[in-house]
Amino acid sequence: MKKALLIYNPSSGRRREHRVRQVSKALAVISSAGVEAESCATTGKGSAVAQTQEAVAAGFDTVIACGGDGTANEVLNGLMLAGSDAALGVLPFGSGNLLATDLLLPRKAEAAARILLSYRPRALQPGLIRYHHKDGAQQRYFLIAAGVGADAELMYRTGVQAKERYGFYAYFLEMFRMTLRRRFPMFKVEWRDQQGCSHSGQVAMVMGIRAARFPGLLRRVRLGADLVRNDYRVMLFATDKVRHFLNYFASVCSGLNWKVPQVELVSSTWFRCTPMDGQEPTSIHSEVDGELLGTLPVEVTIEPRSFRLLMP
Repeated sequence: MKKALLIYNPSSGRRREHRVRQVSKALAVISSAGVEAESCATTGKGSAVAQTQEAVAAGFDTVIACGGDGTANEVLNGLMLAGSDAALGVLPFGSGNLLATDLLLPRKAEAAARILLSYRPRALQPGLIRYHHKDGAQQRYFLIAAGVGADAELMYRTGVQAKERYGFYAYFLEMFRMTLRRRFPMFKVEWRDQQGCSHSGQVAMVMGIRAARFPGLLRRVRLGADLVRNDYRVMLFATDKVRHFLNYFASVCSGLNWKVPQVELVSSTWFRCTPMDGQEPTSIHSEVDGELLGTLPVEVTIEPRSFRLLMP
């Protein structure tokens, strides 16, 4: 790391003024290590993509996402669109920090910056999702997870103000509200296993996960996923009943991992989701790295090109 740009979102998360102070502390630590470092604030949703491309063109060899998984996702997409070998670094200042948790980074700005300085870039292949948007077919690269169905519905229903006030736990509050619905809509899914054999079924939720560690109440979850693996651990919820979701949630959060027959966990590099016959495609949402995207049809795969991530 010789020249680094710290990109942060000043208007997201709790304690916004504290966010600016966090970035300043991290910048001081990185600069004191002899790195030519600067910081810049995002100017709106998605602006970090273009700001990352501009940073690469200006000669920065490292772009550090100071925020949550959404900020890291935007920086990743900027690097991929630029076709750059500049490294992606992460400092966990957001409401959801799954990537930073997986990378063993603490929440305190100065401590996280010192540890990040000891990390080295490693080439990884990102995930790639293609989905439908009101403007037509879209695609996006991602790092941690892609979800379709009930998981994305949770993102859709969780308000920005709730996330700013309660952080990661805003999702748990909305999850409680969603349990009152008793059932989730089903849709079709196809996937390929590690032997290349095709499978299909009907699910209310499918998630492709690459994280090995999770924060907070999810710290005991162990799914067998890993960032350095070029595949997903795919969770298939072949049920529309909320009680089965709650049963599985209790299973993994307790660390006891009892079997829930309606939930299947497989390894795959590809899956596709489409609507049921007569179903309105826009009724089923998709998300990546905690950011809501669009609706069915959705296809998730592994991008053959790589990027570089600062890792332990």
